Amino acid sequence: MPKSKNNPSEKKTVRGITTRVRTALENTARQLQLSADGLPIASGEKPINVIVAFSGGLDSSVLLYAVSQLKGKSYGEITAVHVHHGLSKHANEWAEFCEERAKKCGVRFVLRKVTVPSGGAGFEAEARQLRYEVLEEEARKAAADAILTAHHLDDQLETFLIQWMRGSGPAGLAAMPPLLRKDGCTIMRPLLGFQRTELERFAEIRGIKWVEDESNEDTKYLRNAIRHNIIPELEKIRPGFKTAAARSIELIAEAAETLRDVAEDDFNQASENDGKYLRIDDFLALPAGRRARVLRLWLDRVGFKPLPRTRLLEMIRQIKETTKQSVCLMFSDGLEIRKYGSRLMVTEHEKPESEAEIIVEWHGEPEIDLPQYNGKLVFTPAEEGFNEGYLKAQPLSIRRRSGGEKIKIHKFRPRKALKMLFQEAGVPEFERKNLPLVWRGKTLIYVGGVGSEVREQVDDDGTPRYKIEFIKNPGLFS
Repeated sequence: MPKSKNNPSEKKTVRGITTRVRTALENTARQLQLSADGLPIASGEKPINVIVAFSGGLDSSVLLYAVSQLKGKSYGEITAVHVHHGLSKHANEWAEFCEERAKKCGVRFVLRKVTVPSGGAGFEAEARQLRYEVLEEEARKAAADAILTAHHLDDQLETFLIQWMRGSGPAGLAAMPPLLRKDGCTIMRPLLGFQRTELERFAEIRGIKWVEDESNEDTKYLRNAIRHNIIPELEKIRPGFKTAAARSIELIAEAAETLRDVAEDDFNQASENDGKYLRIDDFLALPAGRRARVLRLWLDRVGFKPLPRTRLLEMIRQIKETTKQSVCLMFSDGLEIRKYGSRLMVTEHEKPESEAEIIVEWHGEPEIDLPQYNGKLVFTPAEEGFNEGYLKAQPLSIRRRSGGEKIKIHKFRPRKALKMLFQEAGVPEFERKNLPLVWRGKTLIYVGGVGSEVREQVDDDGTPRYKIEFIKNPGLFS
């Protein structure tokens, strides 16, 4: 039987939930007044402009209502963003409902339609990624201080269990942080401390309406299976376990943050050249348990996709045991992890040769693009170089190294094999096949990364002289 509204205990419960929700939103606004280091962004408090992720469901309906109640106080401009996936036959009705609710709350409303590219196991992740892309885009448009999402304690526990089932480490088991600053965007989750039943009670108290998404009942999705089949069983076994489990997640989050700090310090000690390289001796000097964390952090910094722990450990074994001067340890998505001498580096993976030879005619232009080599030949006026007439007299051919080529790049030294000149110039072996060799007829006149044939610069026909230089296109590893 429902409790009477005049029951003192019920009144206390109502006041308690209402006060907690309001306090959570006020604290969120105050936290947004602070920078990442905890210092005030500006003197005095100012209303915070926010984007509210608004699906029309219970959680986001409570969040939008609660934020709107603080408009003009803790919050300034509020924009409710509804992402229309078009997956349900009710999608248009939900969009209309959300627009009506936003209007009733007195906030700006934005409807964005998206198409989720695929189904199956990756469907949930792809839909989630699309939603966040839309939210971040709208936040930039509105110059909002933050994006607010309505994730609550039950969502947090579900996320923890999903990550646990996937074998995640502390960072994954920490689930969703209440505040996340990433790529210039701030995401906050003010309701993480509330159970869904509490939000339902708040909605009942305030007369808040919401829509139910029928897909939330479909247990083919892992999160729904956990929500409907696992969480209720855990509640039967240990009533009230959610609050205790939330404390565990907070402790894991604290541990994960500490491990991140340690990994950052280790990375700074073992890296060089703005973090592009790892010094192998310093890396292997770390305790075994910290090497994988540093390696994972480094790969994330240089843009290599995340690797499972087994692959990381196998790579560390290869780093320790291989005696080769240069060896590719792994490659993916156009990048490769390479051990070169005493360093680890990530380089662009060598592209297959698209053609054996390129014929060009030089007409005095300052540059000739060589997309096959990811760069260009640059012709610059110089006191010592090739005469203009010499370069224009016949076509130039550009080829890759085939082996056995020699060139003389110093006046008073003999000509040498390219292998020796590459070594002297410090050009890594894995880069040599991607450097162009410029031929004039049967004469090799220039080698990228090495220099020009000095004997072809002796005869002066009176025309201006030019030096040739190969310059790679700008990129992460240039």
